[in-house]
Amino acid sequence: MLSGSVSAAARMLHVSQPVVSRIVRHAEQSLGFALFERSRGRLVATPEAEALYRQVRRSWNEIERIDALAESLRQGGAGGLRIAATPTLAASLLPQAVAAMRRHYPAMQCDLWAIHTPEIEQRLATQEIDAGIALEPPERVTVAVSQLAETEILLAVPWPWVTSPDPGSRQLTARPCIALAESTPLGDALAGLLERAGWQADAALRVQTYRMAGSLVEHGAGYAFIDGFTAIDLDPAKVALFRLRPSLPVHLHLMRASTAAPSLSLPRLEKELRKAARSLLARLPGRLQPSVLSVDGAP
Repeated sequence: MLSGSVSAAARMLHVSQPVVSRIVRHAEQSLGFALFERSRGRLVATPEAEALYRQVRRSWNEIERIDALAESLRQGGAGGLRIAATPTLAASLLPQAVAAMRRHYPAMQCDLWAIHTPEIEQRLATQEIDAGIALEPPERVTVAVSQLAETEILLAVPWPWVTSPDPGSRQLTARPCIALAESTPLGDALAGLLERAGWQADAALRVQTYRMAGSLVEHGAGYAFIDGFTAIDLDPAKVALFRLRPSLPVHLHLMRASTAAPSLSLPRLEKELRKAARSLLARLPGRLQPSVLSVDGAP
């Protein structure tokens, strides 16, 4: 049908002409009707062959698309990943990891969201996304978790407020504090730590994300307790960062629905997230002030 003759078809298939003739006869016997008629030494397709060929072409195009999809999935492509991260991680960690992954697998497609942890868990439960990245531990038992990295809660203070190399709670409690508006496990742990230390914070501003809290510190609106991933992106000319004693660990989590098989691309994402986290956190020690702020009453 494509080549117009038995000899041309034989050359196309790299077989002999008798082989092509036998294949045609076998097809006609199996179908129960003629596919070609000989006219002036050439084979001419019958109307039945033309009708059959149109359907075969459509089916063959579908098979080609399936082959292309399988190859793309093998290369980390069209299957893609649907990934959600909290706003802080969506602004720094996730772009770095996804960009690195696409350098290795340029055919990969990704849909990305910046949403809060509860919504990430909800979308995992309904399988609207394949993976979620957050600092808060998941509350749903249907969410499987891999711990990727660890950082800690830090104190971020506008530089003009740092009047001594070792600011204490007395200097800051009279200043406005930027707090999270909603209760979270990590926020509750921090609140418990400060309460035990007798830290009376003036929560003049309440925000939804650590990212927004950090931006307000940059503008001198207050001090805030933020995670290491948020801290690393703050302007060092505007914000001083202090470690706490005792420290309050923060873990970076990769989450997926435990009720669904993981995507083949998920290990690639996990690998690049670990590398990106190490790269970002390696910059943090150079940003920290030498003094440590004690919140346990110890000198």
